[in-house]
Amino acid sequence: MRAKTVRAVFRKEMTDTLRDRRTLISMVAVPMLVIPLLMILTSKLLISQVTKAAKETSDIVLVGHGFLPGELEGVLRAAEGISVRPAPDDTEKDALIEQLKEGAFDLLVVIPRGFGEALAGETPVEIRIFYDDAEFESELALEKFEPVLESYREDLVSRRLERRGIPDDVIEPFEAVQTDVASAEKRIGERIGGLLPYMVILMCFMGAMYPAIDLAAGEKERGTLETLLVSPASRGEFVIGKYLVIFTAGIIAAVLSMVSMALSARYMVGMIGDAVGDGAPAFALQMGASTLLPVFMIVLPMAGLFGAALLSISIFARNFKEAQNYITACMMLILFPAFISFLPGLKMNYRMALIPIVNASLIIKDSAFGAVEWRYVVVACLSSVVLAAAGLVFAKKWFERESVIFRM
Repeated sequence: MRAKTVRAVFRKEMTDTLRDRRTLISMVAVPMLVIPLLMILTSKLLISQVTKAAKETSDIVLVGHGFLPGELEGVLRAAEGISVRPAPDDTEKDALIEQLKEGAFDLLVVIPRGFGEALAGETPVEIRIFYDDAEFESELALEKFEPVLESYREDLVSRRLERRGIPDDVIEPFEAVQTDVASAEKRIGERIGGLLPYMVILMCFMGAMYPAIDLAAGEKERGTLETLLVSPASRGEFVIGKYLVIFTAGIIAAVLSMVSMALSARYMVGMIGDAVGDGAPAFALQMGASTLLPVFMIVLPMAGLFGAALLSISIFARNFKEAQNYITACMMLILFPAFISFLPGLKMNYRMALIPIVNASLIIKDSAFGAVEWRYVVVACLSSVVLAAAGLVFAKKWFERESVIFRM
């Protein structure tokens, strides 16, 4: 294996790769332009919808409206952001629940018979509230309605205690003060911990995909592979040179996706700050060396594994289209382990560290949390390096078989 020859092959193939429009789109344009654009547009749409829904009046239907005491009815009518109306007398509760599911109104409140008399007699009584957790408007209506009821309940309890000459603090013997100990890294990790590894893994694969297809199956289709094989370079030197181009493309795409996501997140902080005010600092993205180092350590062997697998598939295929079909099918095998990062409660251990792609997904997620355990990073890196080396050896064997190279 001659390093000078490998460098020559690498330079030649990299030059050709950078001239290919499809490669540049998947390696540069998608990570740097498409991802930020999608994130920003999605955030703007979400903020716009939330702001619009918060300003709208929530429609609340009351069953048993006639059983409300006048005082509570006045409180509900005076409350901001909600509109309370009685249910039609001839409509069953089950039918109203179906209408709630269909979005005819936002919240259904059932007042039991004798509710006013029960309050006057200080008898415990129950109000039933029905909402649709799958509808944002219904959840928002519940958030508006519950504080109104809670305020009325506290006022009612206060007056009952006052009549008995009992101070209010009797029912509050102690106060529980909550303190959030999560770091900024952990808070942002909880919010983007699933998305970051998914996008990095996907972009790494996509960035390496088109160079791999073009450097083997594409060469076959253009009839230029035979010309390369009669040059003084050995098959192994060609494989290493082509492999390094695919590996480099995957690394560039992964790095650019991380950079674009970080920059997009910082821009989104400003939008969120304008929309929700003091809640924005919780979204601040802080990516220091302690976060990026383990990510790079696991992305490098993962890109190597992708490069070896993609090169093997590409040289096996008869033409560009066939290679594209094979690799598109393989992408489905990549998406599921990458999706592991979205599963709550899944923790890294030695068994997970040995599984390719899954280990990268969990390590990148832990890095976003700021809770990386380096023993697992080392095991995951060694596992991925071994698999990448095995894949490279397989790709070299594939290149040495004439029946594979010249199958048409």
